[in-house]
Parts: sequence; structure tokens; C-alpha cells
Amino acid sequence: MGALIRSLFLLTVLAFFGSLAMHRVTGDAVWRRRAMDILKWGVVLGLLGFGAVILRRAAVFV
Repeated sequence: MGALIRSLFLLTVLAFFGSLAMHRVTGDAVWRRRAMDILKWGVVLGLLGFGAVILRRAAVFV
């Protein structure tokens, strides 16, 4: 599970920087919007991963 989350995080970071690079090259606003959407979902993915780690640790105390 940890490898899956790391892989998704790496793909999200690469897609974010790729979209920002395309925005810088073309100047088209659609690439900036895509980069911000990818960043938004990256934050959601990070929070879910962090929550899964906390829940797994909390299960020890139950």
C-alpha cells in the first residue's frame, strides 16, 4: 500500500510540473488550470494517505 501511495504521489508531482512547464511554454491558461487541479487532487491524496497512516497507528490502541 505504501508503494502505491508513493507512486501516485510521484505521478502527481510529475504531472503538476509538466503542466506548469506547458503553461510557461505556451502561455495558455488551460495548462495553469490543469496544474492547479492536479495540485488540488495531490493535496487530497496526501491528506488521505496521512489519514490512513494515522488510522493504522490508532488501530493498535483499540
